[in-house]
Amino acid sequence: MKTQVGIIGAGPAGLLLGRILQAHGIDAVVVERRSRDYVLKRIRAGVLEQGTVDTLRKYGVAERLDREGLPHADMKLFWKGERHSIPMTGEGGRRMTTYGQNKIVEDLVLRREADGLPLIFDAEVKAIENVTDRPVIHYDHNGEAQTLECDFVAGCDGFWGVSRKHMPDADAHSFEKVFPFSWFGLLAEAKTSTETRGFCHSERGLAVSSSRGPDVSRLYLQVPPDFDMASMSDDQIWDELSLRLANQYGKTLNRGPIIDKAVVRLRGFICEKMVHGRLALAGDACHTVPPSGAKGLNLAVGDVRLLSEAIVSLLQENDDSKLARYPDLALQRIWPTVHWSCTMSDVFHIFPGQTAFDTRRQYEVLNFWAYDETGQRVFRENMLGRPLPQY
Repeated sequence: MKTQVGIIGAGPAGLLLGRILQAHGIDAVVVERRSRDYVLKRIRAGVLEQGTVDTLRKYGVAERLDREGLPHADMKLFWKGERHSIPMTGEGGRRMTTYGQNKIVEDLVLRREADGLPLIFDAEVKAIENVTDRPVIHYDHNGEAQTLECDFVAGCDGFWGVSRKHMPDADAHSFEKVFPFSWFGLLAEAKTSTETRGFCHSERGLAVSSSRGPDVSRLYLQVPPDFDMASMSDDQIWDELSLRLANQYGKTLNRGPIIDKAVVRLRGFICEKMVHGRLALAGDACHTVPPSGAKGLNLAVGDVRLLSEAIVSLLQENDDSKLARYPDLALQRIWPTVHWSCTMSDVFHIFPGQTAFDTRRQYEVLNFWAYDETGQRVFRENMLGRPLPQY
């Protein structure tokens, strides 16, 4: 098989890249190692920056988002009996919107399939050859070895994918911090109370309450890094959430059946080596953020907007200048955003060996964000997201 752009990974980054390239008349084939059913049901992030919403609208995949997305008017912070709401509307009406990543993926998959464009599931990439000339992707599909000849390859296959392994000296250009705790993520059939929705600092550990729809709650608990989901019953989970999020504030959580559970280890990771020859990385393949800032999906969309522009210039104008600048421009947004997500992690979590002094320092940051005008602006602008650099 031959195509102009081979896209590895059918997450939001890979699918959106294919959609943008389609709009510019560039052919692409998307290969994904997981099954279609797995990809459509995979629960991930759900808080969208304005730039992400605008991009999905621009490329015609926001009809359901506009119908079902839930705008954020504010963000609530809870700590030591304090409860404070920070307005979350920025210049020009910028705001955050809740809309599940699984829905974005479904919207993009259905649109790509409706347009009759190639999207190959259960395709495990084994190697990428000739990345400095005319790349060839080798993958297994239905038990048979297959090849995909390309003019360009976009690696959008996540932190554990194969694309980054084909970047020379990637490790020498990588930076990582692994946090000493995980998040226990939960999806529950329970209406999220506006009284308890937000980020909570508790001496028992972080808790987060958000929504995925009018009758679906997305909840998180800080847990040890080796946490076993089977060690807590659903009643114990709700009891722990109540202890951290509601009881000390005189509130009550709405309870309901827990329909999805997952444990995520927190890490911050950046690989600055994002281009080699005719291979480029985007999304989690080159950076991973702690979920504390809800930034992973939004960073991926920014990468794709920059990378798509570079690919169009390369393939349609034989101009590689934008591709050469892609890493530097993307990193102008990646580093501050990863830093912010790590800061959120530092402030809201209880660390092993944490002292009373450490906890009081966390309180001081929360006081600054909540009660100082400058602090509110810092918090709001970082949560709303940084503007995308331009070529």
